[in-house]
Amino acid sequence: MKKRLFLFFLVGILSTNLHVITAKEVENAVIISAFRQHVESIPYLNEANMQTLNAEISEHVKCLQNWSDKEAYIKEHDLQNYLDQQKGSLKYYQNSAYAMIDDFLLQYAEQGIENEQACRDSLMAVLNDRTGMCETNLNLLERELNNKEEPSFLDQINWTWVIIVAVLLICIILLISLAGKKQKGVVPQPKPASSNRGTGGNTAGIVVRRKTATILKKQSLEDVVDNPAYLKVDAIDFCEESAVRRLYIKNTCIIDLYNMYASDLANPNNAKENGCMVLGRWVHDTESGEYYISLEQLVMPGDDAVFKEYELNFGGKIKLSVLEQLRRLRRETNMQYDLTCWVHSHPGLSVFFSNSDLSVQMQLKHPTHPNFLTALVVDTLTPKEDVGIFTFRRDGNINSKNELTKMYSLKEWYAWAQKCLTEPPTEPKVSVSAPEEPATKTETLAEQAPAMTSTTTTSSGATYQYSSN
Repeated sequence: MKKRLFLFFLVGILSTNLHVITAKEVENAVIISAFRQHVESIPYLNEANMQTLNAEISEHVKCLQNWSDKEAYIKEHDLQNYLDQQKGSLKYYQNSAYAMIDDFLLQYAEQGIENEQACRDSLMAVLNDRTGMCETNLNLLERELNNKEEPSFLDQINWTWVIIVAVLLICIILLISLAGKKQKGVVPQPKPASSNRGTGGNTAGIVVRRKTATILKKQSLEDVVDNPAYLKVDAIDFCEESAVRRLYIKNTCIIDLYNMYASDLANPNNAKENGCMVLGRWVHDTESGEYYISLEQLVMPGDDAVFKEYELNFGGKIKLSVLEQLRRLRRETNMQYDLTCWVHSHPGLSVFFSNSDLSVQMQLKHPTHPNFLTALVVDTLTPKEDVGIFTFRRDGNINSKNELTKMYSLKEWYAWAQKCLTEPPTEPKVSVSAPEEPATKTETLAEQAPAMTSTTTTSSGATYQYSSN
């Protein structure tokens, strides 16, 4: 009897220990990581397909905003049917999001989940992050489709009848005029041809001036290539393959950039994301397909911008500032200035290019020469204030962090810029002329780019938000 009791007691202890072992809960981070891989296995939701789809929709939106005949473009590309199909596909995956999460979490049912509700919220955030930009772009496309121009009064007029009536009126007037002259016996005499050439050629003629849609400016970097006030950065120094061959960064631009992040240096425990746009010029080497660009003037966000620890919201006023500064620079210099770069910080998070950064890059790029747009990412809390330069490759994809072979230092750039201002200019070590392309019809990048829309992504536990109207 005692032996039986002892055996029951021993079996009870072993069962309790086994339950403790099997009941060990799985950490949320492990589940979230596995779910990201699962999402990548779904053809519609994987990152490559989402990027391609977003770029395609953005291109349609941009064309609708700038096309002279919107109706013809809509009909040619069957955009209404295209919009319905894309919204239907997106709606399907959004409606099935909860079921997808439930099915995925079944594999952890026996082990248990560390904090199931928090885990579900994180998995839903992953799906929303993947589909959020697509939904925003589809809404923009729908708005452009529905915002069809109403036919004006002139468009509604039947011009055939107008012409017929006008011809009849002219004939009646001529008949009445001829009849009156015959009655008076007056033979009509031709009037002498008017001439703008008066005595001595002093009589001024009528001058007709037509306002053109685009003012052609000179596209050149002649004054920059050998200018010691510009820091020369060759792309081959920081990545193996880039559509940008060289950057010329003006010393005053570097100083303004350094001062913009001075508050982070003064208060590193409360560093906030910050950013700006940079105006400059560009030339294209048609033989090599490479670009040479300059970074000359910063454009700061307006008072509607929001900067927090893990949020960067440019606001809507910065677009107006960019347009105003571009008009001023083009008028004063007769040079073709454009938005050549944008800058933002990752304080304490290291230098990388997130999915949200890529979305902003794709929306800001030039409509006909997209590959010259460059992005600078600054980690203000590293000892040297690391700067990563991200450019397009020739295939249209952006260089990733893993492809960068060199990080620059904002502190070292600032020291160089200060030295330039205090010491006499010296000849640069390398003097290579950037190719110059003839002035062609170019559009203002800020005028052509669609409005930046809000997106979120999670990297290293931080959520970023970019928006601009």
